[in-house]
Amino acid sequence: MRENMIGLVMDIKVHEFLNKDTWNLHFALHVNDMLVGVSSASPGSSRYDYETVVAALQSLKNDYYLAIGSPMRYSEGKLVYLLADQGKGRCKNDIMDIESENYAHVINPTVALSH
Repeated sequence: MRENMIGLVMDIKVHEFLNKDTWNLHFALHVNDMLVGVSSASPGSSRYDYETVVAALQSLKNDYYLAIGSPMRYSEGKLVYLLADQGKGRCKNDIMDIESENYAHVINPTVALSH
């Protein structure tokens, strides 16, 4: 499959392997000949086996979205968008708290040298 996004052509391939010892499907997702994600599933005749195949393919799609930096993800069979990142400003207070907790006052410091 080839997609054209703003002049960029991407080669997207899903390789399917069948392990005949366990009858499990193994999928590998390549984008422009680079491995992006792997997943596996157990196909069969029950509804639950079909769901594992769908979940494996959705996992590959999530690996693809993660690789291209997209905020889209598959969750519970639907395409959803991740929440906006609050940025470094939100984490600044947490970092300051950690720094103050790790700071220790020493009354009589002793220096030890070893070689």
